[in-house]
Amino acid sequence: MTAGARRAWPLAVVGVAALIAALATAAVMALLGVSVSCLGGTAGAVASGPRSGVREDSVGGIPAARLHIYEAAGTRFDISWPFLASIGVQECGTDGHCGLASSGCAGVMEIAYVRGSACSPDPSAATLWERFGVDADGNGKSIFDPADAIFTAARIFEDDLGAPPAGGSYRGYYQAACGYYGACADASADYADEVMARAVSFGFGREGKVARHVHEAARGSEGPSCGGSSVLSGGASGSAIVRVARSQLGVSENPIGSNCTRYGPCEEWCALFVAWAWQRGGIRMAGGTSPFAYSGSFYGWVKEHGGRVLPPGATPSPGDAVLYGWGPTASEHVGIVESVLGGEITTIDGNFDDRVARVGPFPPALAVADGEPAPIYAYAEPPALGGQGGGS
Repeated sequence: MTAGARRAWPLAVVGVAALIAALATAAVMALLGVSVSCLGGTAGAVASGPRSGVREDSVGGIPAARLHIYEAAGTRFDISWPFLASIGVQECGTDGHCGLASSGCAGVMEIAYVRGSACSPDPSAATLWERFGVDADGNGKSIFDPADAIFTAARIFEDDLGAPPAGGSYRGYYQAACGYYGACADASADYADEVMARAVSFGFGREGKVARHVHEAARGSEGPSCGGSSVLSGGASGSAIVRVARSQLGVSENPIGSNCTRYGPCEEWCALFVAWAWQRGGIRMAGGTSPFAYSGSFYGWVKEHGGRVLPPGATPSPGDAVLYGWGPTASEHVGIVESVLGGEITTIDGNFDDRVARVGPFPPALAVADGEPAPIYAYAEPPALGGQGGGS
C-alpha cells in the first residue's frame, strides 16, 4: 500500500453483487464467535468470558461476535488483537460490512483488491488480497467475509509489514499502522496516531489484563504436575470414552487461571483432557497424558497405533477426537465427540473457558460459529477395540 493510495476516497460500495455479498456476510457473521480457550497462540491474544472465551461486554462498541474474530486472528498470526480491532474500526466502523470502495480496496479491513486501482496501481502485480488472502472459517475465501478479511489483515501485518508479535512495542505497531495506510498521516487523517490511541483504549499493552492468555504450547512433559494419570486396561469403546468425558463436565482449573487440573501437568490442557479420557475409556497410551499435551499429537499417534485419521467431511463416531486448526502442525484445539445426530455433532472439550464444557450441537462446517477457535481439520479415531498399540 502506498501513500495516497488509500482512504483519500470515501468508502463506497460499488455494484449490486458486492452489496448482496456484504449483506449475506452480515447475516452469517452475526452468529460467529470464537472460543479462545486452549488456542495455539501467543501472549495477549485471548480474552476470558462466560462461554466462548471473549468478554461478552463490548469493547469500544465492537459487538462480541466481531471481537471473537479479532482475537482469534491475533492468536493465529501472533498480532495484538486490540491493534487489529482498532484498524478494523478505523477502516469500517465497529460492526461494518464494507464492500468494494472506489479506491479498489474492499472488505472490513479495506484490503487492496482490484488490480490497477488506486489501492493497487500496478495492473501486472498481484494485490494484497491475492497474495495473502485467508479462508478463516472453511467456507471459501471471500474478502467480503469479515472473518476472512480480518485474518488476512493479520497475516499482512505479520508477513508483509513486520508488525511485532503480540505484546510488542508501541513504536513497532505505530510503524505497522503507517505501512498499512501507506503513510503515517495525510491531510484527512492522522492515521497511525488515531489507530494507536484507539488500540490503547481497547487494551493494547495491557492484553494480559483484558484477556488472560491460554497458549497451548507444543511441548512435552516438563513442568510441575497437578494431578496423576493412570491407564486402564481392558476393552475400549467410544461409549466408555464418552462416559468418562461426561463425568468431568464442569470440572475446572484449581485455582482458576493456573492451568492446574487432575489431567496432567500445570499447562494448557485441552489435549491433556482428551488423553486422560481416552486412557480411562480403555485406550492404552504410553507415558500418561504428558506426551499428548499438544492437540496435534493425536493426528500422528492414531496413525502409528492402529487408529484412523478422518477428513473433516467424514462422519465421526462418539469418542473420536475432533481436531481444530489448519493441520497437525497448526493445531489450535481438540475435544471429544460426544454424539452425532442429524448432521450435527456435540463435543466435550477441556480448557473451554477454564473448565470441561459441552459444545453444540453444531454442523461440523460451522464449528467456529458455535464457539470453537478454528475450523475442523480432522477427526482422530482411537485404535481398534481390544488391540491398541502404544501400551506402557
